[in-house]
Parts: sequence; structure tokens; C-alpha cells
Amino acid sequence: MKILTTNVIVFTLLFSGWVLAEREFTSSDGRTLLATIDKATEQDVTLTRTSDGKSFTIALDRLSKNDREFVQAWRTVKELNTRKARELTLSLGEGRTEVVNVPEGEILTADGVLTLVPGETVHIEFDEEGHPSITHKVKNPQRTVTFKMTNKDGITMLFRETRVQKTVAMDCENRGLGSPDFSRTNLHPTEKGLMAGDSWPGSVWTLRLSNFEVTDRSAQEVYSERVAR
Repeated sequence: MKILTTNVIVFTLLFSGWVLAEREFTSSDGRTLLATIDKATEQDVTLTRTSDGKSFTIALDRLSKNDREFVQAWRTVKELNTRKARELTLSLGEGRTEVVNVPEGEILTADGVLTLVPGETVHIEFDEEGHPSITHKVKNPQRTVTFKMTNKDGITMLFRETRVQKTVAMDCENRGLGSPDFSRTNLHPTEKGLMAGDSWPGSVWTLRLSNFEVTDRSAQEVYSERVAR
């Protein structure tokens, strides 16, 4: 029963802006506190009180059983959605390579912005209203788009694979070596379960996808509308 409860909490966090995670926490002696989670470990959790913004750390064994399960689920989702800092070797073509430092950060933000770097495969599941969430594996193929970004032989590529029987559109920006700024790229939407692929010079090492839309409109109609913006 505990596993089932935790899984339900994880699902709820994924689809309800888990980053904020505002909740009325209850201590083991019955006192309550409306707060958001800042960070958590296996032993304790740091909360920020909603009323005055004050932060403090509490041992998990001082919280109720339901709150301990909530914190555990929050940690699971947080880890899934966190990109660890690492070095990335880019292929620039003609045998040339360059190493860039990938900083730690969120993969999918609470407002629906997906950031990708080469070597990553990310599954994004959409709810009935078209809101995206990140998931560890494909559990609902009819609502999921898999994004895979690669860099090889001087070419950076983005593959999108889906069984969603609708048009899935998104805005895209790319960032190349030595530039702090992103440039706009117009991606043709995926439609009715079809795979799509896009390519850039190998020096492109970050993609930022936003403004996701899942619609019954045709891919060409949505594409033309977005290009005209």
C-alpha cells in the first residue's frame, strides 16, 4: 500500500507544478505549517514558510507519515528532472572537437520549457489539456513524445518520436559555441504518430523548446501560424 501511495503522489507532483510543492505539513505532535520544499535528503527537509519566507530544516522523523511520503516523492521527481553538471565533447566536423561545460539545472521547468543537450533522451508526457511533464519511461505512448538529441560527425540532431494521434507543435531556440544567446528555429510539428528530425551544425549544443501545443489542427496550419509570428 505504501508503494501505491507514493506512486500516486509522484503522479500528482508531475502534473501539478511540483517545483513549488506548497503544502500544509503536519509535525508528529500535530502542529501544521504551510510551506514549500527547498531541498531534501534522506534525513531531513528544508522548508520555506509561506507566511513570512523564513527557511528552516526539519528532521523527517518529526513529520507525519503522509508528509514523509510526500517529501520522498518530491525527491524522486526532483532527481528525475535535474541535469547533473558534466563536460560534453562536441564534434565540429573534419576531426575537430571542443569541450563545453554543461551546468547543473532543470530539464523541464514548471512553466513548460524543455532544455536539451547532446546525449540526452527525454520522454515528455502530455495531459488532457496539453501540459507537459517529464517521465522516466514511456507509460502512455498515446500521450508521449520522446526527444533525443545527438552530436556526431559535425552535425547536431534532434529526433522526435511519438504515437500521439494529434499535431504536437513547439517553439525552438538553439545556442551555439561561444554565444550566450539563443537563435530561433522553426520546427515542423509532429503529426499522428510520425517521427521528425532536425539538424544543425555541430557547434550547436543547447536546444530550448517551449510553448507546446497538442491540437487537432493540421501540422501545416500550426507551422504556418508559428512561422508568421
